[in-house]
Amino acid sequence: MIPAPGTERNRLVATTAGLFLGGLAYVLTLFDYHASLTRTTLQSGLFSTFYDQQARAILDGHLALPTDSLGIEGFVHGGKTFMYFPPWPAILRLPVLLTTHEYDGRLTLLSMLLAWVVFAVMVTKLVWFLLPRLSGFEDVTAGTGAVVALFLAAATGGTFLTFDAGQPWVYHEAYVWAVASVVGGLYWLVRLLAEPTRHATWWLFVFALLSVGSRATEGWAISLAAIALGLWWRFRPRRAETSPLWWRVLLAGSVPLLLSIALNEYKFGTVYIFPLQDQVWTALNEHRREALAANGGGLTGPQFFTTSFMAYLRPDGIRFVDYFPFITLPAHAAPAYDGAFVDQTYRTGSVTAFMPLLMLMFLGSLVAVARPRARRALALLRLPMLVSILVTGGVMGYGYYAARYATEFVPAMVLGGAIATALLCGVVRRHRAWRAPALAVLAAGAAFSLVAQMSIGTTMAAFVHRGDSLERYLSWQHEVSPTAQSHLVSQVAGLPTGGNTDDLAIRGNCEALYLNTGDKYQPWIPVQERDRVLELTATKPHLAAGAATLLTVSGTDPQSVRVEVNQGQQLRFVTRYGDAYARTPWFDMPTTGSVRLGIRNQIGIGFFQFVATPGGQVGYLPSVYFDRDQNSLPALLSLTDSTTGLAALGLSLTQLPGLQMTLCDELAHEAGIPVTGS
Repeated sequence: MIPAPGTERNRLVATTAGLFLGGLAYVLTLFDYHASLTRTTLQSGLFSTFYDQQARAILDGHLALPTDSLGIEGFVHGGKTFMYFPPWPAILRLPVLLTTHEYDGRLTLLSMLLAWVVFAVMVTKLVWFLLPRLSGFEDVTAGTGAVVALFLAAATGGTFLTFDAGQPWVYHEAYVWAVASVVGGLYWLVRLLAEPTRHATWWLFVFALLSVGSRATEGWAISLAAIALGLWWRFRPRRAETSPLWWRVLLAGSVPLLLSIALNEYKFGTVYIFPLQDQVWTALNEHRREALAANGGGLTGPQFFTTSFMAYLRPDGIRFVDYFPFITLPAHAAPAYDGAFVDQTYRTGSVTAFMPLLMLMFLGSLVAVARPRARRALALLRLPMLVSILVTGGVMGYGYYAARYATEFVPAMVLGGAIATALLCGVVRRHRAWRAPALAVLAAGAAFSLVAQMSIGTTMAAFVHRGDSLERYLSWQHEVSPTAQSHLVSQVAGLPTGGNTDDLAIRGNCEALYLNTGDKYQPWIPVQERDRVLELTATKPHLAAGAATLLTVSGTDPQSVRVEVNQGQQLRFVTRYGDAYARTPWFDMPTTGSVRLGIRNQIGIGFFQFVATPGGQVGYLPSVYFDRDQNSLPALLSLTDSTTGLAALGLSLTQLPGLQMTLCDELAHEAGIPVTGS
């Protein structure tokens, strides 16, 4: 059939407009409003290097990684350290890593961008494939194009993938690729059911392979669906178009599944589950060990279903505030229900609250597809819909809660949304009076999800990255909503405790600024801390040999900086961290008669940096540390009462004021807190 005039133009305009809006939301969040292709979640690059390390290991002919290279995420099994993430994103890096080491640990953002492109292509192909089959119309009018464009915007920019984009590290890279490959697998499954061909079978195999190579729970759902379809075609009354294909479809599902099982058996000696008792984190964290003991040695089971349902599906799983960015995650971590003993739980937004449009479209599609008398075009979608729901099984029975796990629901929301879009296009074509209200609802729903996902993505990017990103975030908050922000600010004498999510605490005379994250494992994080300069001045013609401790830093291990003087009247600084010491070379007292020790909290990497003039680099001490329960806490740097000890050396100590912290001063002014700014 020849399309009506304007169909191709309307299709192109709709696709371009929808992907532009969705892509803009995703890309801005991914780049965190910077023009950097190598941005990582943490300034140190931690947790953004795993796939690069795995790729290097593959190039060396094995899968094991160097001991301690994965930190708390390593699994030590059979004396070797393995990564529990499947290897597809690592394999993707091989062409680059074969030629250079320059981009090791810096490819996560580009990988996540490529994954979004694959995702966007498959979503677009899915909705346009379903449109004529479900709407009853081959041509595309301007109104139909508008409906599709709004769906594409919501699907490609208004889901938890945009939240994931805010943090380019291994956890979110795995999810973006998993969703892209599952949606691709769902598309080719739909194609195969509607138009059985070898071409569709081949591509179903490719995306099933990508799925198990990205995240096992998603990959198994696609593979098992292909196996079930192949067996169904083999044993049901045969049809001419499916008889030659059943064994190919069976292989398309079974080969990826067997490869996934073989890989897991090789690394962990199990078919599917990771041996959590072998994880480094389990050895460090007592609560993890208690959770494993309480749940029979694992963290999966039906006992977590109610908690998961309330975390990911409750309609009020969102928070609105009167300060920037106005839409945030719930203030508290997801609580446990029905006596479930959960592992870790973080602030978790619900799919229902953050993607209300797609949720409504999914529910409508589910009813339409599941009806006993559904027409054949809809009935053929029952298996893909079931697969998209099964994908969520991994998190619905898992006793660990975080916002990123809501990403598991994206394939179901996208497939349901595409079906509903096609059905809605048919309705508005037949009932023109419904067109305006339908477009209004779609536009409002898409806009809300885009803004909501960008808000929480940007917020969590700042909270986790800290440093300049966190300062910029709070500056935006201050510029957009200074009056509303002012009631969050308080003044403390030492380190802040207690408080509520988003509270700000100013220490002393704007010596430091802290933010309450609402996270039970790192409730307060540093935003700014004023630089300090300690000046040591000679008070005697000749210095005496000895040592004096200048400062200490709080933590689980003894931490300090001291000055030492030798028999030749030379000085050096010594940094202590537990039983480890870092010493500068000995140097002479300058003719000016004074030495300066500069102190800066490098918040982005979580360390105090000490630099002497003369003397150079003195050392680093953690400005954020882990307590005995592995909670992350800000450290307090305190000057010691070293007057007597320094006098015995022939020295005196003066603390020079550091530069003003403009943001802290402005926050204090808005809140009516008196600070001198010096």
